[in-house]
Amino acid sequence: MKCKKISALLLASAMVVGLLSGCGSASDSSTSVADDSTAKSSAPAQTEADENISANEVTLPLCEEKTTLKLFIPLDGNMATITSDYNENKFFQELEKRTNVHIEFMCPAIGEEPTAYNLMIASDELPDIIAHNGYHYADGLDAAVDDGYYLDLTPYLDTYLSNYNKLRLKSDFFAKSTVTDKGRVVGFYQIFSEPQPPYKGLQIRKDWLDDLGLDVPVTFDDWEEMLVAFRDKKNAYSPLSIGSLGYNMDSNSMSAGYNVLNGFMNVNGTVKYGPIEDGWRKYLTKMNDWYNKKLIDPDFMTGGGYMPDMSIITSGQCGAWDSMYTMPALYEASSDDKNMQIIPVASPVENVGDEVHVRLADSIIHAYCTISADSENAELAMKWLDYMCTEEGSLLANYGVEHESFEFDSNGKPQFTELVTNNPDGYSFAQCMTYYALPPSLIGGDYDWTRELSSVPEEDVVSMDVWGAVSDDYNMPAGISYTSDEAKELGEIVNNINTYITEKTSQFITGVADINTEWDTYVNDIKAMNVDRAIEINQAALDRFNNR
Repeated sequence: MKCKKISALLLASAMVVGLLSGCGSASDSSTSVADDSTAKSSAPAQTEADENISANEVTLPLCEEKTTLKLFIPLDGNMATITSDYNENKFFQELEKRTNVHIEFMCPAIGEEPTAYNLMIASDELPDIIAHNGYHYADGLDAAVDDGYYLDLTPYLDTYLSNYNKLRLKSDFFAKSTVTDKGRVVGFYQIFSEPQPPYKGLQIRKDWLDDLGLDVPVTFDDWEEMLVAFRDKKNAYSPLSIGSLGYNMDSNSMSAGYNVLNGFMNVNGTVKYGPIEDGWRKYLTKMNDWYNKKLIDPDFMTGGGYMPDMSIITSGQCGAWDSMYTMPALYEASSDDKNMQIIPVASPVENVGDEVHVRLADSIIHAYCTISADSENAELAMKWLDYMCTEEGSLLANYGVEHESFEFDSNGKPQFTELVTNNPDGYSFAQCMTYYALPPSLIGGDYDWTRELSSVPEEDVVSMDVWGAVSDDYNMPAGISYTSDEAKELGEIVNNINTYITEKTSQFITGVADINTEWDTYVNDIKAMNVDRAIEINQAALDRFNNR
């Protein structure tokens, strides 16, 4: 067992740079080879919960005498600007009152979570509960059970986890995504009450379009006409911001028109690797052309990664970029140009009417928790987590305490109070949402993403409809997982390939490397790094997922 654990640690350490850090992060989803939960995908519409699936009533408190559970959990970035102690979070304070369970939080330094997780695994001293967000047992959840780390939750789905079980069986997609290839339930996942449409995509200066007499662009030719006008008539130093890696992380919004993304793709059930597809070559060729014409940020490699550099937007140096739907109001409020008007736009296509199969996928299932196989309080830990899948517990997790952080409106829907939306201490909505309620992407349960809408103007909420109007069926599905041997082999292959692709992408865009003469060499180099074997592994994992 010890040899197995040391091996897992070494592998996990090698894969640190390739692991996701959660929704809205600066991580590249294509590098998360051991992640079996956070890769996004569209899913079939939810069906009504099977009335034959029972959920037990929860009796509070959960224990007669106050009991302490240890929880390894990353510190939420927004909450960290208010406090570094989750015990000061109003949600966790109320949760302790109700359940009589005190949580001893183990919070690694921000940015050090994967390393701390790896060291914890190697130490053989696990807390009762581990919240996974950007770090995972390198050999997969089945191996974590077989190696004695995590508890197999399957035997407890009708008892201590009955509310969670009812939640995960609301749709076939949830059911498939919350089990391993061996049919086990190991993770306690965050399941969205309803799918969240894409929260990130392209935005442009509508006021500039109006001034220039231009229509909203549709094709790449339309975009070029617009960007030239931004450059010449608006003196934009960076007409288009494309991200420091040379593509828009997560959304792939500029390459979507060529139906290619920067990782593994599910093309009608067949796995392909985007960066060696002809669509990627077309994308890089277009970006190189626009780079030479000064239509994209000449300093893109040092700019923002996941999100654009805010300063180039608010100062009027940029006219088009990729960002989150919550940002336009902030950009407009932060700009000296009071005429600034930002609108969402669809990804450009080669020809009007072209079908698009790539975008940021709907958010449906996300971060998860596991319970230590050695926990002396495993039963209580399961009950504690399961409470957040009850109607009462879910309401507390998503909105906090009634009459304090939320009230019910006339339709019976919870709405945040001004304590959250217009905080008297000057805290932002994002800060308050993570201080008075459960921060997102940390602990599983029933997640109501619509709580975010309290701070977003209606004209910006429609962004998700604009970006979500096309299909996301080329994304690999959430819940895909690998065997221990697959994860190990895939990690070694993909880490090497990612380093090479990062270098070559910027070289092709800037012209340091000539894509017309060096593309074949580039593809052959990646094939020499065994990308076909990586595709084969992903194909096997996809087939297993589809057959669950």
